[in-house]
Amino acid sequence: MKLHTLALTPAALAASLALASVASAQVQPVSFESFDYVPPALLGNQNGGSGWATPWDILGLGTEIVVFDLSVNPPFPIADSIGNYAGQAVEFVGAERYPSALNHADIHDGVGFGRDGATIWISFRTWNYQQFGTHFGSLSLFNDAGAGDVEELLLGSPWGTYAWGIDDEGPNGTGPIPINGTSDTTPVRIVTRIDFMPGQERVQMWLNPAVPHPTSGAQLDEMVHDFRWTKIRLNSGGSGSHYFWDEIIIEKGDPGSTIGTPYCGPAAANSTGNPAVIEASGSTVVAQNNLSLRARTLPNNAFGFFLTSRTQGFVQNPGGSQGSLCLGGAIGRYVAAGQIKNSGTMGEFSLPLNLTATPTPTGLVSVLPGEAWNFQAWYRDAINGVATSNFTDGLRVQF
Repeated sequence: MKLHTLALTPAALAASLALASVASAQVQPVSFESFDYVPPALLGNQNGGSGWATPWDILGLGTEIVVFDLSVNPPFPIADSIGNYAGQAVEFVGAERYPSALNHADIHDGVGFGRDGATIWISFRTWNYQQFGTHFGSLSLFNDAGAGDVEELLLGSPWGTYAWGIDDEGPNGTGPIPINGTSDTTPVRIVTRIDFMPGQERVQMWLNPAVPHPTSGAQLDEMVHDFRWTKIRLNSGGSGSHYFWDEIIIEKGDPGSTIGTPYCGPAAANSTGNPAVIEASGSTVVAQNNLSLRARTLPNNAFGFFLTSRTQGFVQNPGGSQGSLCLGGAIGRYVAAGQIKNSGTMGEFSLPLNLTATPTPTGLVSVLPGEAWNFQAWYRDAINGVATSNFTDGLRVQF
């Protein structure tokens, strides 16, 4: 495949310039709960916060999920500053609530949250202030869209681990996955990122991270079973265990994709049923030489590589591809040693760039301050058993 030999006609170039650019993806709010209710109060039927479709519903005896303030002994040491917090007076009682799917078709597929290609963040503050025996405590994701009421993923302290972590609860789940060296008697702010992909989902978890949406250094990074979810549940159980919860935040989006301006999208859907996406992270300051590209929502175990050009373009189905080439002019290919990538089991690959060695058809050049370069990924695919190729959308980066 010799992409650098492709040229744009004036008509194709005009068509490419007419394509509207969209803003880079950013993390956006879905639902928020600060438990800003006047104590003493029961949590059942409370309807505060934002982004919810229903009030809180109590599961159990009906009076044991309560709203506390700092006068409780012991107080919740990391409660937020804008409201009170929820806690249990008796174990094995839960409270659940449905986030609103309104205006969230990008992460909700009509059945539940977790559309393939979506990134969902769930963060909350929690603490087990009593520990007498085997127990669990969590914010769990449940799915009641099908038969029954299925717990899909537990975020918090899985049963019998006495540690923070996750429990892959679904029919094909792998069970508890604790973060070694942690204790659920230590108050924490848990931040979880879930990347929903074809086949399995990737879960990353941080405890007390320095930033709201970390991009590296996860204390837990695991693949879990494929699932959708419709509601959250606060719950715990065991010998005298009592948990607090505060500042529940549900969000969507990828903070690593805030560099550059996407264009020429969405790309043509591939064999996963979704379009592949290109993103950039790092810095646009040339002197720092710290920019990486990432292609995601790819077929599993697909080979591919990145392309670049100073010129945007549009060629539909070049060389029999299922997608469209969004570059024009002199197109360079990242095909040197180590630059041809495989998407593996997570359906993505990435490449740190050397801005002093940017490929062009006539050799390597340095990116200069003030220049804009365009990037795209080309990857292999198979449709109904027939080998083909496809492209991500395009990404313009101003240096």
